[in-house]
Amino acid sequence: MFRYTSLETRALMAADSQSIRGAPRLGYTGDPHGPAYDAWREEFCRRVMCGDVAPLAAGPVRCDVTAVPLPGLKMSGAAGSPMQFVATGADRDSALAFVLATAAPMRITVGGRSVDLEPMGTGLADAAHEGADVSQLAEGRFKSLFIERRTLLAYCPDAEDRIARPLAPNPALAAMLHQYYDLAVQHAPGLDALAQSAVSQHLLDLVVLMLGTGRDETELAQDRGLAAARLEAIKADILSRLGDGRLTLADLAQRHRASPRAIQMLFERAGTTFSEFVLEQRLMRAARLLRDPLRRASKISDIAYLSGFNDVSYFHRSFRRRFGMTPLDAKMRRSEKE
Repeated sequence: MFRYTSLETRALMAADSQSIRGAPRLGYTGDPHGPAYDAWREEFCRRVMCGDVAPLAAGPVRCDVTAVPLPGLKMSGAAGSPMQFVATGADRDSALAFVLATAAPMRITVGGRSVDLEPMGTGLADAAHEGADVSQLAEGRFKSLFIERRTLLAYCPDAEDRIARPLAPNPALAAMLHQYYDLAVQHAPGLDALAQSAVSQHLLDLVVLMLGTGRDETELAQDRGLAAARLEAIKADILSRLGDGRLTLADLAQRHRASPRAIQMLFERAGTTFSEFVLEQRLMRAARLLRDPLRRASKISDIAYLSGFNDVSYFHRSFRRRFGMTPLDAKMRRSEKE
């Protein structure tokens, strides 16, 4: 059975140890009985899933739930103590659930069939099957995508044959899906309807690739979902290193095991270039720093270097071309408003 390398596992588990910002939550901490617990369980079951929950360990429980609805699917996950999530079968047309284990092992049981997921494993569950359950077997966190049955079957007609069965491992694709999932949970609630539809399509395409399907559908999914997810991962890497004036396309390509031309093509398909994206993000960071009251005493050159500009003259020219004013003008306007 495939296992992630220690480096990949540590990176994903470190990301999962932090709560994701921007997503609505429905959490509970306390004893698994009493009015407060019953009220939480009823609200959780009504808002997040047509089912029920049950603790798998003695003593107090902790369950922090995230739920983000998107067109055609819903992102839902839980973090905390070992719990069992059971489908009641109340909605026979309800979704199929693509489950992504993180640090904790999972078990999917549907009918008389079950499959165990190691940390970072994936599997498919059926939310319409009465008594079907997804169990988090240890303290930790898992993620899931509830996808409309007819939508998933349109892309993968034999998807139901993969329910509660081992899926062929694809570590690079799984890591991509984990990263894009976290980005979507953090940012999707603030997007407009068109952008949310695009995010939903990218997630669906990645799931289709994980499940495996016909050649035409796979090629279409690769064209949309994998490319979009890879671009978002590259953008996130750039933003995390924006202040590094030594950041280059060649360095980025090496980090992501791609050719510089391949990365350029990803940006070009999104209507921009690597250089344009980096410049825009650095200018936006500089504008934020110039407005920051805590940076009141900072020199313009300091702001430039913090934003990743090695050439202060180039920073001045670029800032004026972008905002129609000099960095000093922007800083003075902030002072006047205080």
